[in-house]
Amino acid sequence: MQLTDGNLYFQKNEKIKNTYPYLSHDINCEILIIGGGITGAITAFFLAKEGFDIVVVEKNIVGYGSTSANTGILEYQVDIELNKLEKLIGANYAKRIYKLCYEALEDIQKIMEEIDSKLEFKRKDTIYFSNKFIQKSNMLKEYELRKELGFDMKFLDGHKIIDINTGILTKGSSATINTYKLTQEIFIYLSKLDNVRIYENTRVDNIKAKFDYVECRTNNNFRIHSDKMIFTSGFETLKHLKNVPVELYKTFTLVSKQVPELKEIDINFTAKNTLDPHNYIRFTEDGRIVYGGEDVKLTEKFTNEKYLENLANSKYKKLYVSMQKTFYNLNEVPIEYAYNGTFGYTKDTLPIIDELDDMPNCFCNLSFGSNGVLYSVLGAKILKDAVDGYYTKDINMFKVNR
Repeated sequence: MQLTDGNLYFQKNEKIKNTYPYLSHDINCEILIIGGGITGAITAFFLAKEGFDIVVVEKNIVGYGSTSANTGILEYQVDIELNKLEKLIGANYAKRIYKLCYEALEDIQKIMEEIDSKLEFKRKDTIYFSNKFIQKSNMLKEYELRKELGFDMKFLDGHKIIDINTGILTKGSSATINTYKLTQEIFIYLSKLDNVRIYENTRVDNIKAKFDYVECRTNNNFRIHSDKMIFTSGFETLKHLKNVPVELYKTFTLVSKQVPELKEIDINFTAKNTLDPHNYIRFTEDGRIVYGGEDVKLTEKFTNEKYLENLANSKYKKLYVSMQKTFYNLNEVPIEYAYNGTFGYTKDTLPIIDELDDMPNCFCNLSFGSNGVLYSVLGAKILKDAVDGYYTKDINMFKVNR
């Protein structure tokens, strides 16, 4: 089954800027990173800056998996409300995660500034909203909890272009990027470093985790000997690990044509509603609306192309109706791109960042959920210490068996 399908907006509008060889000989390294998506790129970036000898392998082309379907919405808020997250993992951990995600926004900005001065990073406001009056009391409770963390916030009872009955606006707590483009740019930057090697079209089929090293064999039967290994490709990782608490979903996205009315409106924000699964909103620099949601849990039926096609068309229609209702003050908005991607979710919607109990010297940075890019940063920062034997308290929040 393909991870992505449809007319991928961010991939279609960004050419492949660089290619990398496939592995054609046996090699040694300190850290092997499996996965050439945005998580692999960010993980390699942080570890390379620590001076480790890094090898990255990607079974396809870097950035061509789920990364190419990522909407590039970076928000400090996670997929679960703060008050609900506190009940699941405790108040201290929940508040810590919201603050870490906010800090990760700054880390992404620093990465973009370092690798390419032409990559623009613009902070935006975040809106969390409902169009139902009945949810006002719950929204007020959530507002007070988040405000205690020191965020610059405002309570909303309406909006100029979005159908909002009640909501929370948090100043400067989000950003939008082209995740596919950023992945390419990070790898181009890393490819110029002496301590990083990148291989495309190289699939790891066999992994033997030993007490003091890890040995892998590729699809062409070449050996990779490493001191440590990090899984960053969620779907490849699930093939090697058992009992990982992750469920896979298809999520659907529409991208409109350019909307002239947006030129006269302040669209310096991203937004997400309270629905489960939620709808999310961002705008492109050339005035398009990106609107997504309608998540569906993966089943064996998705291997049937006709079934997926019919389901996708149904979901795109529902998304379009929902989008028109949400943007009630705009004229009918024409759609130019429609696509879907495959993403994983844990029960608490948080990532998995851990050393694997049954695979010595093997770690994972699995940034499941819609906040995947920022989760990748959290994982990379934690693992750059963990691979060297230093474990911070933060890793306890993201363990496989938490």
